[in-house]
Amino acid sequence: MKLVPLRKKFHINFSTRFNGKLNTLITLFSVVLFTTISVLILSNLLPVLANVNLSLFEKFISLILISTFIYSALHCVGYVDHFIKSLTLYQGYSPLKKSQNPSPLNKSNNDCVEPCVAIIIPTLNEDPEMVRETLLKAKGVDYGNFEVVLMDSSTDPEIRRETSRLCRELGVKYLFRNKLRGYKAGSINDTLQILDNGFKYVMVLDSDHRLKPSILHDLVPYFEDDPLLTFIQTPQYFNGPDGDRLGLAYSYQQHIFYKHICRGLCVNDSSYICGTNVLIRTEHLEEIGGMDEGCITEDIATSFTFHSNGYKSLYIDKVYAEGLSPPSLSAYYGQQLRWSYGTFQNTRKVISTFLKDPGKMKLLRWWEYLILNGTWYFIGVGIFIWLLYPVTIILLDLEPLVLGPLNLPFYIFVSMVLIQTLSSHVERGYSIIKLILAQALFFSLFPVYTRAFIMGMLNRKLKFRVTPKKEVYQMSFKDLAPLLVMVFLLAVSVIIGVQRINLGEDTIVYPSIVFWASYSLLMLLIFIFYYYLEDRRKYQWAVRDLNLEV
Repeated sequence: MKLVPLRKKFHINFSTRFNGKLNTLITLFSVVLFTTISVLILSNLLPVLANVNLSLFEKFISLILISTFIYSALHCVGYVDHFIKSLTLYQGYSPLKKSQNPSPLNKSNNDCVEPCVAIIIPTLNEDPEMVRETLLKAKGVDYGNFEVVLMDSSTDPEIRRETSRLCRELGVKYLFRNKLRGYKAGSINDTLQILDNGFKYVMVLDSDHRLKPSILHDLVPYFEDDPLLTFIQTPQYFNGPDGDRLGLAYSYQQHIFYKHICRGLCVNDSSYICGTNVLIRTEHLEEIGGMDEGCITEDIATSFTFHSNGYKSLYIDKVYAEGLSPPSLSAYYGQQLRWSYGTFQNTRKVISTFLKDPGKMKLLRWWEYLILNGTWYFIGVGIFIWLLYPVTIILLDLEPLVLGPLNLPFYIFVSMVLIQTLSSHVERGYSIIKLILAQALFFSLFPVYTRAFIMGMLNRKLKFRVTPKKEVYQMSFKDLAPLLVMVFLLAVSVIIGVQRINLGEDTIVYPSIVFWASYSLLMLLIFIFYYYLEDRRKYQWAVRDLNLEV
């Protein structure tokens, strides 16, 4: 008997007529699960508040900690919800209410009747040699009626001249704008204004993403089958250089989102535009006034505008392009800062829209935009609290929060990490050890996300910076300093905690607090010795190579 590969077992087909009911049941299960977990977690707070032996400060920090546990439970349940829907409903699922295989484009008498597509590539001071590879792949798309258009916003005259020459050489339409209004969104909007109205669809492509030939041939028929479909998003796939630790961890992080989360979003009819590898119906984009130029992350903001006006979207889980992962921690942090800050920007817009007209979107879309996406980057504050809590308890000699034998926050966290790790190992073949090491990179982001949160709440503007694709910049001390301070505090806390345990002080509760501090310390040390030191070596090699060239 022929065995079915394990990866194929991750896709379970159900009859289409049961999809809606099953989706509702899974959603109800998730709501009940989160409610139950929240009640159980909150039950730990009541004894704390009633304890007359605890100071007001001790009660306050227990309240803050439990709030982060509920927040963590919310996103763990949200991930499980997407994961279950991805496995049970995504395969064969389509908003078209048809098969996932659309009708092929019709051709007769050798005449090309394929709808015209513009592949727009916005650039801003990008390395022309890197752009060359992107243009060559875009030009090689197997489709009969498309044009590659490069919109250059470069402020460097030399890069501008070289990019213009490159486009002439390759037969790519070159456009230039001498303003940075709206940044990437502005580039796309300005391109559409310059082009004629003959382009039925527009594909947005980042300058480092290399297309596969079949993308338009495969995706355009979905639009032709359903005139109401507005955009199709495909995965971002990153394959860093061999042995690149940051590149592997980044690829792992993106896989978690672009696999089961995006598939779950599609089941909920809430697929997001994710910046690149997305095909959009031009008419619909013009109807909403173009890409959103008011948000630094134009993709999620434009997605919300589409969905809040009733437009339809689709996510196709097939890799049609490969991109370059950030080459350095500096580039990675800059990208994460922009993404998180832009999400906080968009969340203000989402909240305002919800308060004015809660009936503007169906409930599942509000759930995705207002709750899951809108609060995700609060994780930076959450990690900061989780790191600081054992330090506060041990150094200030406070009474810790006792969760009892039913330590739900711990079990929930471990379960989610196991699901993400095992599924990524099965689906992409990632090493289990390296996947565990990648968790340390996530821990290091708490200063970045916390900074974005503060800037977002204070409505301070963040300067737009394109993520470097090849250039390696040294990680700044202001990014490293919070991690070093936390390492010092955790190390001191572990030493003092172990001493108190040896002296027989509170041997029931203290070991768990010391273990908590030790685990947090281990994650930060892994980041420093595994990721940061590699980043320093990259920078030193880059400087050496530059000196050799000079």
